[in-house]
Amino acid sequence: MEDDLTFDEFAVWLRGYRKIPIRKAITLETQFERDLGITGDDGVELLQAAAQRFMVKFESEETGPRESFNLQANEYLFNAEGWGPSPGELSSLISRQSVVRKFTVGELYEAVARTKSRGTDSRQQ
Repeated sequence: MEDDLTFDEFAVWLRGYRKIPIRKAITLETQFERDLGITGDDGVELLQAAAQRFMVKFESEETGPRESFNLQANEYLFNAEGWGPSPGELSSLISRQSVVRKFTVGELYEAVARTKSRGTDSRQQ
């Protein structure tokens, strides 16, 4: 089936999109922030580019991207960029409730594949 997406194909797209050197491994466990330095606005742009490239939608009007990435109300995928703590980090320091979780390439790949699969299923019915 032409809609099937392998992890290797996804990794090739990611490598090209972010111009990641071939010497840097991209695995299911690769973390966007820690391993690839993708955070803040760059992370948001990555999600938008993946949605556009693979013709998927991560957000719904009711839940935003939380359902696609199984995020709790206090969880985020990326830290804010810039100098010093972001407002979210300040809030986290004060309230201890907001959490930026470790977001992996595998999680994004799975969200793309799952969303593509749902779109294919609904088109076939």
